[in-house]
Order: sequence, then structure tokens, then C-alpha cells
Amino acid sequence: MRRNAANAGQPPEETAASRQVAFRASESLIERRIREAEAAGMFQNLPGAGKPLPPDDDAHVPEDLRAGYRLLKNAGYAPSWIELQKHIYAELADLERWLDRITRRWARTGPLERERLRAEYEQKLRDLNRQITTYNLIAPPAAGQLPLRRPGRELAD
Repeated sequence: MRRNAANAGQPPEETAASRQVAFRASESLIERRIREAEAAGMFQNLPGAGKPLPPDDDAHVPEDLRAGYRLLKNAGYAPSWIELQKHIYAELADLERWLDRITRRWARTGPLERERLRAEYEQKLRDLNRQITTYNLIAPPAAGQLPLRRPGRELAD
């Protein structure tokens, strides 16, 4: 492109062709670096070599968010709703263990202790349901909703 006094001091216009040439140059640089690394043996004995890649369980993630979530996952991070879901499942397992311990000793407890245990159970359910409600509000619709827990007859007389 010819420069005249009117456009002196301004960068030359970038054309699609010049961008294409720059891309090809960087592409060949990348390819050259890969070949050099391969020749130096840097790709030998990599973990999982020769095995298929593990499938990503991202069916519940909207398609337009999958690439971003995969980047977060590979960097060791997870969206807040996934972390909350893990926490809820851990709390559910803890509640099941707690109920199991209580039910085994239920016959040996007096009326005051039973009332205290029922109140503790209801408080645990309220706390768990608060977390489930938060999860249901922040999780993408494709992830599905978690059902709220209702007091059952676990601690009946």
C-alpha cells in the first residue's frame, strides 16, 4: 500500500490477505515447535499414552458453556452450582449415617431425648433444603432440579 502525506504516521491498513499470511506464519512456527519437541522425545511416556481420552460428562451443561466449563475443570475449578451439588450429596450421606446411628439407639432413648433428636433432625432438613433451594436457583435448567427433603417417619415412636 502506498503511503501519502495524508496517512503518514498511521499504521498501514491490515487486509484479510495480510492476516492470512500472518496466521500461516504462526501456524508453521507452531508446527515446527511440535516437530522439534517430538524429535526431542518430549511426547514419550506421557500419562494415558495410547489410551482413549476419558469421556467428559457434560451432558447436563448447555452446549454454549461446555468449552468454558471444560477449561475450568481442567484448571481444577468447577462452577459454584457443581460444588454446591457435591456438598449437598455429602450432606445427604452424613444425614443418612446420622439417622442410622439414631435409629439403632432409638428404643433406648427417653421422651425428652427423642424430642431433642426430632428437633435436630428437622433442623438438619431445613438447612439441607436451604442448600437445595439455592442449588435449584443457580444450576442451569439442563442440570435438573434436586427434590426438597421432607421429614418422614424415620423418627416415629
